[in-house]
Amino acid sequence: MPVGSTDPPRISLFDRLRLYSEAALYIGATTGLSLGLYFMFRRYHTSADIPDRALKSRTKIRGYVLDVSDGDSLRVYHTPLVRWFEQKPEKKRGLAKYTISVRLSAVDAPEVSHFGKPAQPLSAEAKQLLVDQVLNKRVTIVPLAKDQYGRVVATVTYRSWWLGKTNAAHVMLRQGMATLYTGGNAQYDGEKELLERIQSDAKRAKRGIWGLRNYESPAAYKQKHK
Repeated sequence: MPVGSTDPPRISLFDRLRLYSEAALYIGATTGLSLGLYFMFRRYHTSADIPDRALKSRTKIRGYVLDVSDGDSLRVYHTPLVRWFEQKPEKKRGLAKYTISVRLSAVDAPEVSHFGKPAQPLSAEAKQLLVDQVLNKRVTIVPLAKDQYGRVVATVTYRSWWLGKTNAAHVMLRQGMATLYTGGNAQYDGEKELLERIQSDAKRAKRGIWGLRNYESPAAYKQKHK
């Protein structure tokens, strides 16, 4: 540059590209960190709060089970990663406003009595089996889809000191307290063959619903009582 010139120094194309790349990396890193912290702290209050990307990525969601309504439906109070050790709230009215409505994936349990419709045989026993497994316990759910009622269809697992990680749906099938769900939007999380084997074993042993003389599937029951 000539002596006394007031023109700014020229920056080569290579240096410009390097500066742009560094700026982009910085923005990306800070944005990623911010999003990561946001999702670590964010609590999903209801099923509606769970975004589609969480379903597509099978993002694990952990929390306490505060209610079991039948053999395949429950409500989970979400505790994000950084709040994992917080105490679960006392069950109170208005659960729908602060819990995630979850439908066990892959299984269909006998229908309980509601809206004036009679209960199916073993519906109370199926509900009790799910209660014994998960009520007031920490669980991990892997969301797979949402059903027509807005519930999250998910695998639900929990830990016990003698069995380790247990899949609640496996137990329901193994004990003959649910049948494999084959309706629309069925979700098996890559376990369809395993689930079919579990159900076949329960059938051969005539456990639960498979020991009933006039067994009617939950799907047939719902069709009849539309």
